[in-house]
Amino acid sequence: MEMSSTPTFAPGCRLHPTQEVMLVPEGTLKLTGPSRDILLRVDGQRTVTEIADDLLQGYPETNTDEIRNDILDLLARLEQRGVLRTTQLPTPNDLRS
Repeated sequence: MEMSSTPTFAPGCRLHPTQEVMLVPEGTLKLTGPSRDILLRVDGQRTVTEIADDLLQGYPETNTDEIRNDILDLLARLEQRGVLRTTQLPTPNDLRS
């Protein structure tokens, strides 16, 4: 996963509407820290950069690079577990082909 990736929930995966858990086919994943805030922004339309920028608006005093890396790490781990899927925006080289 990269900052230009667009994450979306895999089939059968979604956030619980009121609890700090994610519902997955095998059961639930407990969400800690800002995980829920990050995942609330996953809509299949926004890139990781856009998710991070939106989240950072609420935390102006934080280390931007550290937060971006933490968001990317969380989303990449969830992708590895099969909870998220991503699409990649084409690069300028892709457009020339």
